[in-house]
Amino acid sequence: MPETKAAQSPTLAARNEGQSLWLDYIRRSLMSSGQLDRLIEEDALRGLTSNPAIFEKAIGGSKEYDDAITAFLTEDPSMDAAEIYERLAVEDIRRAADILRPVYEETGYDGVVSLEVSPHLAHDTEGTLEEARRLWDAVSRPNLMIKVPATEEGIPAIEQLLSEGINVNVTLMFSLDHYEKVAQAYLRGLRRADDPSGIVSVASFFVSRVAREVDHRLDERGLTDAVDFDGSDVAIANAKMAYRRFQELFHGDDFADLREQGAFVQRPLWASTSTKDPTRSDVLYVESLIGEQTVNTIPPDTLDAFRDHGTVAGQTVTDDLDRAEEVLAQLADAGIDLDDVTETLQARGVEKFATPFDDLMDVLEQKREEITAHLPDPISLHLHEHEAAVEERLDAWREDDFACRMWRRDPTLWADEETPEITNRLGWLDLPESMQQQAEEITAFADDVHADFDDVVVLGMGGSSLAPDVFSKVFDPADGYPDVTVLDSTHPDAVTALADDLELERTLFVVASKSGTTTETLSFFRYFWDRVSGTTDTPGDHFVANTDPGSNLEELGEERDFRAVFRAPSDVGGRYSAFTPFGLVPAALMGVDITQLLDRAWAAETGSDFCVEAPNNSGLELGAALGELATAGRDKVTFFTSPTLESFPAWQEQLIAESTGKDDTGIVPVADEPLADPGAYGDDRVFVYFYLHGEQDRDTIETLSALDEAGHPVISVRLDDRYDLAREMYRWEMGVAAAGAVLGIHPFNQPNVEAAKRLATEAMNAEDGAGGNVGGQTRTIVADDTGALRQAVGDWLGAADETSYLGVQAYLAPTAATEEALRTLQETLRDRTGLATTLGYGPRFLHSTGQLHKGGPPNGLFLQLVDAPSGEVPVPDTDYTFAELIAAQATGDYQALREADRTVLRVRAEASDVSRLVDAIEAQSA
Repeated sequence: MPETKAAQSPTLAARNEGQSLWLDYIRRSLMSSGQLDRLIEEDALRGLTSNPAIFEKAIGGSKEYDDAITAFLTEDPSMDAAEIYERLAVEDIRRAADILRPVYEETGYDGVVSLEVSPHLAHDTEGTLEEARRLWDAVSRPNLMIKVPATEEGIPAIEQLLSEGINVNVTLMFSLDHYEKVAQAYLRGLRRADDPSGIVSVASFFVSRVAREVDHRLDERGLTDAVDFDGSDVAIANAKMAYRRFQELFHGDDFADLREQGAFVQRPLWASTSTKDPTRSDVLYVESLIGEQTVNTIPPDTLDAFRDHGTVAGQTVTDDLDRAEEVLAQLADAGIDLDDVTETLQARGVEKFATPFDDLMDVLEQKREEITAHLPDPISLHLHEHEAAVEERLDAWREDDFACRMWRRDPTLWADEETPEITNRLGWLDLPESMQQQAEEITAFADDVHADFDDVVVLGMGGSSLAPDVFSKVFDPADGYPDVTVLDSTHPDAVTALADDLELERTLFVVASKSGTTTETLSFFRYFWDRVSGTTDTPGDHFVANTDPGSNLEELGEERDFRAVFRAPSDVGGRYSAFTPFGLVPAALMGVDITQLLDRAWAAETGSDFCVEAPNNSGLELGAALGELATAGRDKVTFFTSPTLESFPAWQEQLIAESTGKDDTGIVPVADEPLADPGAYGDDRVFVYFYLHGEQDRDTIETLSALDEAGHPVISVRLDDRYDLAREMYRWEMGVAAAGAVLGIHPFNQPNVEAAKRLATEAMNAEDGAGGNVGGQTRTIVADDTGALRQAVGDWLGAADETSYLGVQAYLAPTAATEEALRTLQETLRDRTGLATTLGYGPRFLHSTGQLHKGGPPNGLFLQLVDAPSGEVPVPDTDYTFAELIAAQATGDYQALREADRTVLRVRAEASDVSRLVDAIEAQSA
């Protein structure tokens, strides 16, 4: 009889090898949504371990627990955070234990749920005993396990609890010595018990943390390329040695008497099995440690990855033990003491357990204050007649299990299953959690180098530069840390103005490109490498690379001896890369607490998690609103902010435009238009207001209220501090991805971006060498020809209808004077036409809104402004200048727009000539 599809699932195959998969995740919606039942049924999930970090993010990032906390405070207004936590935790653990009870009844040792004692009791034996007994009695379920750390003070507590018949999950084990002490405590505890049968215990042995620490020490000693093993080899070998000792103890004479009395073995549990290094397989520590009578507790994303592409090749935990011994011997020969590694990790682990627990208490206290003070939600959506459609969409998504399918990387939410750039572009979903350890390394690097530099310059385009640009403008540099500037203009005046303003000996350049082949980025690099080389014999000390593993830029950084090369996950697209090294490295270099950034984003991630049903899922709620509003014709999302956040809409522009602008549909982001009264706008607008608490302006609030009263949809978002920016970045990433499903488009590709690149290359290769004309089809109006300009402007505006939007594309140097002139131009266009008006600098917008212009709704009209730069500025090691490059990019973009049948007016104008355009617009009949 052929195998069924279910029998071929890696999760079931692992179970057939005698390994139990437990989920390192618990929250109320996991049970209420039915996802836990589904995991038990479909993946043979056998248990849960609680995670205070997830619990903290679930409370802080959603309204999931608000009703319960409100009920507690109604009962006792003085209830403190610790008591609220315990009552919430006990309720969740009981419910999970009841759902898993059939598994427990069937096996006697699986179907269990873990609840930890306070990490602050890790060095307090009596305190651990007291709290463990109290929690055991409070939950009152036989399939509960109390989690106790394997510290020196924890070992006697573990023995005593087991002797009293209390199930124990022993945690924070890193070494064979830790394992030996825990196993002996288990044996002693069972022998002291009145009846050792039915007592359940696991020995949680940590894996990936060992790998990270060994990798760090190898790198620190310059040994990474000198040895034929890495941290993952050591971590796996270490775990295999523990399993071998397990077999000796529990399948030999040491356990014989207890086995006869019906006692269970104490199974090794592989903990910390998600892979943090983007260059390694995301299922490495699952596939490598399959073994009979073992448990693997893994987070949801690793479970999804294992289900999707994991391989079960038999009892891998016993494979090639000779190689495991050899790796550990080589580690010692390299001068790295594994005992020191594991003792360091255990001490650090106690702190790592305590930090999220303390954060949880802080979040609960904050939630307590918000509820008692009746504070409004951070986000409010006033959708008017569109509310019903949004509610229907959310109900449909709940029925379709949309959230879970997104987290399982299901491409059919957006397109056919075989469509590229979907499943391999969803790595952003769990970045706030998965980047935590890499963030520590980035922070350590920033702390180490900050005193050497006064300036950091990011050389990048689009997604590689927009998040750093926002961070650099929203946050101030910490004391003693350098300023961060982003260069994303190829205009020679902009390049030389920046270069002349820098003290190169005190400047660090961050070269940012996923592919490592971005023309603009490499041109910037060549220019500044040449300049820095004239001031020092070690120019590499002034350069850092942010790129994908295996890219040309990674190779370049190693060849040129860059100060550091940071590798981002390759399954994250540029516009979703804010929480990869592309965003985090520049932020850390200016002293921003990137761990706190990730924590705020993690709260938003948890609010949009796989088990959170659509009506309560904050990211999907936003996505349903954006998608349904656009479908109803409200497709111009217009942003306003309080002063601190004024740079944020530029990041939103790329996210929305490049994700949704394709297949002749899309959402048009409108940033930096000045706010006007309701009469200035058509019925195609949605207004979004981001404000920092305490910065909201009365006039702005009154105008938005008037827009709301006039029937325009208005979304208001409050940030309590600057770090909440990360929360909103994640929420909008999720929302825009979900909106793509409403619009029926694929949100993770950018098919029309290549057209402008191709045509720019053709322009660069044109005979005149300046990109002036390709095929003689580029028509340029000169701004000082008043008559021709007015006629051209009239013809251009005459092509618009009430659904149109206008795009100003300025291939000019972005100076303060230019900015002021262009803002006046944008406002004049909006006021004269009543149409949404966008503004972007070239070539920057080619990597952001350019996709929308060519692939989105065919109702955009574009005004391209070009000038004659004051200098050529050669790009070293090439045959072109920056003036030729930007001219070719403008020409290529013009031709790409024309190929897409868009209406384009091209005007040659210096910044001082923009007023002539304003006059020409105002001269048109109303």
